[in-house]
Amino acid sequence: MVSGTVRSYDSIRSGFMTVFGPGTYGDSFADVYDQWYGQITDAEATADFVSHRCLDGPVLELGVGTGRLAVPLVERGHEVIGLDASMPMLSQCPQAVVRVLGDMAALPFAEQAHGVALCAFNTLFNLASEQAQQEFFHQVTHMLAPGAPLIIEAFTGTGLDQSEPSSLGVSRIAADRLVLAATIVDSSAQTITGQHVDISEAGITLRPWRIRWTTPDQLDELASNAGLHLVERYASWDQQEFDPDGDLAISVYASR
Repeated sequence: MVSGTVRSYDSIRSGFMTVFGPGTYGDSFADVYDQWYGQITDAEATADFVSHRCLDGPVLELGVGTGRLAVPLVERGHEVIGLDASMPMLSQCPQAVVRVLGDMAALPFAEQAHGVALCAFNTLFNLASEQAQQEFFHQVTHMLAPGAPLIIEAFTGTGLDQSEPSSLGVSRIAADRLVLAATIVDSSAQTITGQHVDISEAGITLRPWRIRWTTPDQLDELASNAGLHLVERYASWDQQEFDPDGDLAISVYASR
């Protein structure tokens, strides 16, 4: 069985995030994640897609969060090992999932023969540098059984190079709550830095995040550098044909 080494991460201190780190997103959004984002990514379709491609061995979900995608896989009879850099996220993940605290770019366990690895809903982009994303591919390659796939769901970045460099708007509004969202887009660095300002009767909560997007072609290059190659790519979990000008890519990689 996998055992995790608890690592030290930058976290929220006195209500304010001092530095972006591996657990920034999870620490910022754990208490509202399922409420705000519970409908994104079809969990059942994701589980069907992943289960169909899983070889012998457990499922490794990287960025498992609250376990929303892991639970349907457990229900299909898979052992699921869920890794996340945020303890507040992992604390909400069901005990049916083997929960491991760790950084996706520095996996905290020995090599394992996993039957499939899943990194869903742009989670890879929380590694906010090319170097960290490349290290992710190298690390995951050593976690997979021979021929087992790595499945990545991510937006393509289409049109982001034409985005306004900054924006501010209302994300959510209710009688007792206002959430403002501010973003800064750096097209040359392929980064987006954001801040949700959550205002309620309880006070103000800052929810910061930062991502580095990577195009499908760039993902393929990172995978190739780690000894993987693209075997499938779709526009959705129900296997709609991939459109290079579309918004989403489901990419399946395996060793050569």
